[in-house]
Amino acid sequence: MTTADSLRNLPYFADLPEELLERVAAGSENVDLDAGTVIIEEGSESEEMYVVITGELVVTKKGSAEKEVTLARLNPGDVVGEIALLDQAPRTATVTTAMPSGLIRIPAASFEELLSDANVVRRMFGTVTSRLRGIEDTLRHEERMAALGKMAAQLMHELNNPAAAVGRSTSELNRVYEELNDEATALARSLGDGVDFIRPDPPPELSPIEASDREDELAAYLEELGIDDAWELASGMVASGWNPSLLSAVLEGVDGGLRTHFARWVGLRATAGQLISEIGIAAGRVSELVRIVKEYSYLDQAPIQEVVITAGIKDTLVLLKHKLSGIDVVVEFPADLQPVEVPGRDLNQVWTNLIDNAADAMDGDGTLTISAANDSDVVRVTISDTGPGIPSDTAERIFDPFFTTKEPGKGTGLGLHTVHTIITRIGGEIDLKTDENGTTFVVTLPTAG
Repeated sequence: MTTADSLRNLPYFADLPEELLERVAAGSENVDLDAGTVIIEEGSESEEMYVVITGELVVTKKGSAEKEVTLARLNPGDVVGEIALLDQAPRTATVTTAMPSGLIRIPAASFEELLSDANVVRRMFGTVTSRLRGIEDTLRHEERMAALGKMAAQLMHELNNPAAAVGRSTSELNRVYEELNDEATALARSLGDGVDFIRPDPPPELSPIEASDREDELAAYLEELGIDDAWELASGMVASGWNPSLLSAVLEGVDGGLRTHFARWVGLRATAGQLISEIGIAAGRVSELVRIVKEYSYLDQAPIQEVVITAGIKDTLVLLKHKLSGIDVVVEFPADLQPVEVPGRDLNQVWTNLIDNAADAMDGDGTLTISAANDSDVVRVTISDTGPGIPSDTAERIFDPFFTTKEPGKGTGLGLHTVHTIITRIGGEIDLKTDENGTTFVVTLPTAG
């Protein structure tokens, strides 16, 4: 097919006068390009426009912190590069082939001839206006997200400070508490002759039923001693290793009138120890979550860095823990997995989308298997679920923008499209395998260096 025929078959050029179309075609050329070829670079001089005949182009622009922002994806029939030619200014965005593509390159001289046709001019200005509005909206959104990211980084910093302070105070409180107990124990021995104060070892991990039975037994004994809050004290005492026999042995040497007070002191001591332990665990958990969120989102870090992908996947599993309730998660990572050089924040978005979709497919019942392996100069990550699989006609469109099988309001159809965009932009690949036994995504990423 000639260049003129290719242009004639496109709505954008269909109503051009034949003589004009032939002149434009004579000055233009057909080009076939591999995926990943940059045809327009942001900031470069404007020398031509392109018409997409086959394949797909992705338009990107450097946003905050030099991060590449995807502005649009262009399909057969679309044109690109006309904006800079119109105002004779440097390119405002970068355009790259997202897959092997066939294009028509129309140089500036032929572009000037196109402007002699009123229909083309009107159509071109409509396209330019629409595209500029889209770019403006995208960049505004990017700026808002960048501001939100800075705020989140500050919030993580502010959260981490009190969490660390609570952790330090808990450690110091535990030390003071133990010394206080040592002194109280010495005083307890003066309550009566022969008092042998026992500090039991914590029991082995108990099942909920075992713990409940022991608490009932101990609470009943405490009530016999006349302790009103026996049921509140029993939980902490059982967790500390107390039972009626041990407590009875301690109370044998205590004067009768003081037994109730002494037993309650033992219970309060055990409960206080349990509360201190819980505060320490909670403070540690807050600090750990802050660490995970910061590492997951790569806040305050360079947009591109060497990443060991296992850390990001593990953090994603923690953040999606509630979504994976009831699902068996199997993780298989080699110790010598090679690092990859990517925007870590974007890569974690890949893991989030793929794992979240797998959880949706299994609906709380199944097995999620995530493995990674070195393969020459790439790393392969496999994410498999045991859901019902994806129908073949759906699987063919799974990476298309705005395509979703979810109910209205529950999916935008951009999740897997975003995954595909991120992976291809960094030179990787993503493949899908699916049948009635489940679905597997295989992500291939080039290693660093």
